[in-house]
Amino acid sequence: MQSFDALPAPRKVAFGRGWRWIVEAFYIVRQQPLTWVLLALAYLVINFIVNMIPLLGGPLSFFLAPVFAAGFILAAKKCEQGSELELGDLFAGFKTALRPLINVGMLYLAILIVIGVALGLLMGAMGVSVAKSDPNAIPVIAGPIALFAFIGGVAIFLVSLAYWFAPALVTLNQAGPWQAIRASLQAGLANWGAVLVSGLMLAVLAFIAMIPLGLGLLLWFPVLYVTAYTGWKDIFGQSAAPARPDEPVVF
Repeated sequence: MQSFDALPAPRKVAFGRGWRWIVEAFYIVRQQPLTWVLLALAYLVINFIVNMIPLLGGPLSFFLAPVFAAGFILAAKKCEQGSELELGDLFAGFKTALRPLINVGMLYLAILIVIGVALGLLMGAMGVSVAKSDPNAIPVIAGPIALFAFIGGVAIFLVSLAYWFAPALVTLNQAGPWQAIRASLQAGLANWGAVLVSGLMLAVLAFIAMIPLGLGLLLWFPVLYVTAYTGWKDIFGQSAAPARPDEPVVF
């Protein structure tokens, strides 16, 4: 594994690049759409089964999420090179960097737990409480809830920045788990606007994809996963080829 100092310095890109990451991901998915849909469905089924395991399902899904993310990242790179994808590409992360990727998932879960505990303590310190004297009444939230919600939102956003590029950095840059999280956070802070735009637009597209009986989600899920690759490529690797402006993204 490379040291943190050996990783390429992250580039700073414009806010609008967050949308371009999605567009570039769409063109990668569009090359082999049926296979991408199959990969996404297979992962969702596996994730559902894992979450059904009593007690261990929740943590295990966190540990395996970066491993499967690496599979999508490697599949995106393979597709971009013109190779034919297959279902086995979903499990490529298990063959390349299984332990570091699992460690990324463990660190991510640990950070979320620490943030959750800290927010709980902060809620008490700020006097934020939920009162519900009548079981049929609507809960009443007391205290500076707007300030607490803002602090909580910022904390979750920072955690998301620390995770967003980490699977790609482990898989494509051979970074260690902690080094990948640090580098992802550094890149995310430098490009918080692009990441925020990407996240917001993905949320909007998810809503649109659900309109035609949810069928659009079959393409939205692969685009979501591949966006992590196009974002990494823009900031840490070679810039992705610009998407053609005359072809809109349609889910």
